[in-house]
Amino acid sequence: MLLLLFEIGSDRYALDARQIVEVVPLVRLKLIPNTPDHIAGLMNYRGAAIPVIDLCRLLTAVPCENSFSTRIIIVKHQVENSGEVSLALMANNVTETVQTSLEALPPSGTIMAETLYGGVSGPDASELIQWFDVKKIIPEKDFLFPAGE
Repeated sequence: MLLLLFEIGSDRYALDARQIVEVVPLVRLKLIPNTPDHIAGLMNYRGAAIPVIDLCRLLTAVPCENSFSTRIIIVKHQVENSGEVSLALMANNVTETVQTSLEALPPSGTIMAETLYGGVSGPDASELIQWFDVKKIIPEKDFLFPAGE
């Protein structure tokens, strides 16, 4: 399985490349008034406005850096009663992919039902990398993509 690696704070995270549509450079975003801080704004993606979630702000309350290696990761998100929609995730140091023999998230040894993560894994034994589950990225009570819209 191919994983896309990125950073939030000093920690490394990964997304299963099969969940990713495209990785694009950081672009100017349209701010959305009265939204939670982790919603960075809207971006124009191939003629459609899609929301961008700042993963750094969501997890650490500190916004992603405005640097050359900060990227926007376009993913597909399944919405109840609406089907599949595009969603953008902003992260730092999105510069590397790694191949792993893992085909599923390994157990982490902790109960993480309340977290955004799917489990802990690492492409090699020297480092733990948190593996994101895109289905859990959006906080449950968030107002992005309300059911039926």
